[in-house]
Amino acid sequence: MKTVVIIFNLIVVPMVLSNPIDEIPFIQDESLFNFFVEIPSGSKEKWEINKENGLLELEQREGKDRIINFLSYPGNYGFIPQTLSGDGDPIDLIDLDESFPKGGIKQVKIIGAIYFEDNKEIDYKFIGVSPNGSFKKVNSIEELLLEKPALLEILKLWFLSYKQPGKMEFIRFIQKEESIKILNKSHLRWSEKQKGE
Repeated sequence: MKTVVIIFNLIVVPMVLSNPIDEIPFIQDESLFNFFVEIPSGSKEKWEINKENGLLELEQREGKDRIINFLSYPGNYGFIPQTLSGDGDPIDLIDLDESFPKGGIKQVKIIGAIYFEDNKEIDYKFIGVSPNGSFKKVNSIEELLLEKPALLEILKLWFLSYKQPGKMEFIRFIQKEESIKILNKSHLRWSEKQKGE
């Protein structure tokens, strides 16, 4: 068991969780999704939730801490709880706002996603923004493209480049409506898995 801090509109509420993937609600309200931060913006350390014990752990490669051999993460990176993607992990999300503490939980608006293939497997990277942050007026991929045209290209190139060359392949950007449908399907997949256990 561990204590995490959840921030609801700047009210700090400590909670004791045994596994954030399963115990943090999927959605906060009709427009905001909960987001668990594994890696704060600006970090190079590859932290990840252990799906078995729910602990946030520094990933290991060949007995060494995994440090990204590239530019730091361009946003807060983590997952949307109570989701299940095709690879068995929760849905990945990058949050474009200011650095947020590792292990923290915040609410985000989904504005779209980037569809990659990682070793020929589907790998969605959802894009979220804080309702009170720097991008609070942005509600879709199209609006982000109009407001900050270089930002989507930066995200795309970062994800294509942070692993070994050629491992990730960009397929397309996904608009908000399709992204929400994919998220809801991933939540249903998680729910069905819970019933089957």
